Amino acid sequence: MKKYFFIILIFFITYSSHAKDGIYYLDVNLLLNNSNSGKKIINKLKKINDKNILEIENYENDLKNQENEINKLKNIITEKELNEKIEDLKKKIKIYKEKKDEIFKNYNDLKNQELETFFKKITPIIEEYMKMNSITLIIEKKNIFIANANYDISEKLINFLNEKQKND
Repeated sequence: MKKYFFIILIFFITYSSHAKDGIYYLDVNLLLNNSNSGKKIINKLKKINDKNILEIENYENDLKNQENEINKLKNIITEKELNEKIEDLKKKIKIYKEKKDEIFKNYNDLKNQELETFFKKITPIIEEYMKMNSITLIIEKKNIFIANANYDISEKLINFLNEKQKND
């Protein structure tokens, strides 16, 4: 009986030692921000976001200018004219809010689409890296409480990804 227990114990020790060697973690944000294809996506999204912010700020400034103009004319024009200008401003504010929501929705949709495309594109390269290095599992770094830094393959994978995409 002790003999069987000893054999089973050796089997589990051997199995667990092999399992540990194939598990690594990856910082996905680092991969996105430092890989060449990730940098292109980040720059593209930043340009679009900056353009959207500028457009929204310009529209806000126009609304503020119109509000200031109404405040200046408040005591000069008739109450009917004042109410018409206020109603016109309210309509423009409503249009502004709708446009702002649409801009942010479109940006978030584009961002999600770009990130999905990025990860679809790099997944086969990561799988190739896993096969070459006998890796059985890669866990995202943000889901790890504590781990040895030797199991972080982020930089190695970024270099491999950049090299593969340079050749393709």
